[in-house]
Amino acid sequence: MTGRPAETWKKFKFATPPDWVYALLVLVCLGGIGILAFAIVTAVVSQRASGYLPLTRSSSRTAALAFWIPVGLLIACPVAWAIAAIFGFSSGDSSAATITGVFFWLGLLFLAVGLLGRLLVTPLVSPRAKVWPIAPGQTDRIVELRNVHPAFVVAVQRQQQARAAQYTPAPPSPILPGSK
Repeated sequence: MTGRPAETWKKFKFATPPDWVYALLVLVCLGGIGILAFAIVTAVVSQRASGYLPLTRSSSRTAALAFWIPVGLLIACPVAWAIAAIFGFSSGDSSAATITGVFFWLGLLFLAVGLLGRLLVTPLVSPRAKVWPIAPGQTDRIVELRNVHPAFVVAVQRQQQARAAQYTPAPPSPILPGSK
C-alpha cells in the first residue's frame, strides 16, 4: 500500500455482492426487517475470497485501527443505550433523566461515527477488492485488488510473467540445412 518493502503479512477477507442485490435496497423502506433482509441476502449471495497481503508494519497497524475503532464504536452503541435504559427505568429523579439523555445521545453518536468510520474511512485506508465469479475452466476466483501502490502492481505483474514463462513451451530448435 505504501510502495515500501513489506515487513509483515496480514489476512484480508473480501466479499463482492452481485449488482442485482442493490435493487433490494428498496426493502430498507420496510424498516428494520427490510435492512435485515437486505443484509442476509447480501451475505448469502456475495462472492468471497480471503488471503494474505504484504504490508509494512505501519500500514498493517493503520488497517487494523481503521477496522477495530469503528467496530468498537458500533459495539459501544447498544451498551450506551442499555445504560440509558437502566437509568431511565430505575428512578424518576431529574439526575437520572439527565444521565439517560446523555447516554442515549452518546449511543447515537457512537452509532453514527462507527457507521461513518466503517463505511467511509476503512475503505480509504485498507486494501479493497472485487471478487469475480469462478470463470469456466478455472478452479479459483480472480480477485482484483484496489487501493494498493503502483509498485505492488508492477511486482505482481512481474511474478505473473515469470510464472507464465515457466509454462511456455521451449521454442523448437532450428533445423540446419543438410542435417537429418
